[in-house]
Amino acid sequence: MSPTPRVAVCWDVDGTLLWGGTVGRDVLCEAFTTVTGYRAPIEAVAMGGRTDWLIGEALRDALPREDAAPFAGDEFGHAVIAAVTDGWGRRAGELAAVARTLPGIPETVAALAGDPDVVQTLTTGNVRVGARAKLDAVGLADGPIDLALGGYGEGPGQRVRVVEQARDALAARYGTAPVMVVVGDTPLDVEAAHRGGAVAVGVATGRSSVGELHAAGAEHVFDDLADPGRLVAVVRSAREDRHAAEPGR
Repeated sequence: MSPTPRVAVCWDVDGTLLWGGTVGRDVLCEAFTTVTGYRAPIEAVAMGGRTDWLIGEALRDALPREDAAPFAGDEFGHAVIAAVTDGWGRRAGELAAVARTLPGIPETVAALAGDPDVVQTLTTGNVRVGARAKLDAVGLADGPIDLALGGYGEGPGQRVRVVEQARDALAARYGTAPVMVVVGDTPLDVEAAHRGGAVAVGVATGRSSVGELHAAGAEHVFDDLADPGRLVAVVRSAREDRHAAEPGR
């Protein structure tokens, strides 16, 4: 069994690591139409911080009641996720023209990768194939972010589920889960981090402001990660707290 790192940095994708234009939204809308036969009422749904599963449910619930009624139950969610996954197989190439990392992300990921006490993974609302497609478009898919340890938005339940999924994967590999530092750009990321027992870092590189992230209760809030030292310092503090809490200390 591999030595247990003291800290797991768990990245959100959209609005945190990168900006991918509207391709992900378009994949979701196409999947919804494939499953239901209706145009996705995307203008009625706030997508930020929601998993792909929850966005599918929100789109269904935004339909008139008589149209939504036939699509109740988890079978609908599984069908949407299958259609989203299939959609990424056809659309991933479109990301290359628009996707870009957000300020300081390559440098911050590289700085954390140099610390043997740190492992990096994802806690994202994307399905696995969508997350990989987005990271691949910006050159992060085959680097130090370990996608095998991630939590993804492929099942029912609130966003905390992706934090719990990552925790389970970390514990399975290392025998025990390290301290988790969840980095995200929405209040829902912050809520999920806290419900999952993780430290929450908010970055205002998506649609949520610094004030909104503070109000959500994030322990640390930054306007961006242009200075890699910001997140490195948070991780160092989390590592020291873990070290101090170990038996015999």
